[in-house]
Parts: sequence; structure tokens; C-alpha cells
Amino acid sequence: MANCKKISIDFHGVINTAPDFFAALMRILQENGVKVYVVSGGPNAYLQEYLAEHLIPYDELWCIFDYFNAREKVKVAAGGSFHIDDELWNKAKGDFCAREQIGVHIDDSTIYGKYFTTPYIRFNTSERYFEIDGAAISIENGAEKIVDALIHFSKNI
Repeated sequence: MANCKKISIDFHGVINTAPDFFAALMRILQENGVKVYVVSGGPNAYLQEYLAEHLIPYDELWCIFDYFNAREKVKVAAGGSFHIDDELWNKAKGDFCAREQIGVHIDDSTIYGKYFTTPYIRFNTSERYFEIDGAAISIENGAEKIVDALIHFSKNI
């Protein structure tokens, strides 16, 4: 893609809602020379297993839980539940994308978008479409159509 050499895609609410579609999309992106990151809350081990099981290609995997756990910012309760400060959690993906110079991020959350300097494309989970340049493009149009829209979008950013 012209101006976009790296793209990140959220897992929960995006990739896991249509794994076959996203496997095709991510494969086409890689064939076009784009480095594909899977960015999610985590945990890393679960995501690696899921992505392998569904044959979903990616170049890098980054998880909020693992990142903050390594920095001792996770509070784990006796029952195994955990908590990370809400602001740290909500800003994490945007901060990661800025650090890694990601060209475009795709996510289903309306909350995280305000923390991004990286161009942000929303995926509507319930209706299964991307909001790109003010247009709603359904996954029913196919992965190639979405890649074309992403290429056009990246030329204009």
C-alpha cells in the first residue's frame, strides 16, 4: 500500500468475529508488502494459539496485558482476574501504534480511537463493515475490495 507499510488490526471484536475473512485480508496485505500486526488486550499465548488454529497470517503480535504485566502494572486477584488502570489500558494501543509508526489501525472500539494519532479505521462488529473515508464497506464485498479501499485511504493520509 502506497503510504502504509504497517497496519495493525485488533483481535477481540474484529479478527475473531470473521476469522476466515481476516485471514484472507491479512494474507493479501502481506502479499502487497504490508507488515501486519495483531494488537489486542491479550493474553499473548491464547492469541497465538487461536491465530495458528485459524491459519491467520501476521508478522507481529502485541498484547496490552503482556506489555503491562512485564512492567508490573497488572494487579492480579487471588481468583485470577486482573486489572490494569483504565487510562493505561485505553491509551495502550494508540501509544503502541505511534511508537511502531503503524500507518493504519483497525479496531471496533469507539473509546480507543480518541487516543490515536495513527489513522484509525473502525470495524462495525455487529454489521460487519469497515468505516473508511466516510463509507461503510461490508466484508461481504470481499477482502480484495477492503484492501483497495485501504490503499485509497492510505494515499490520502
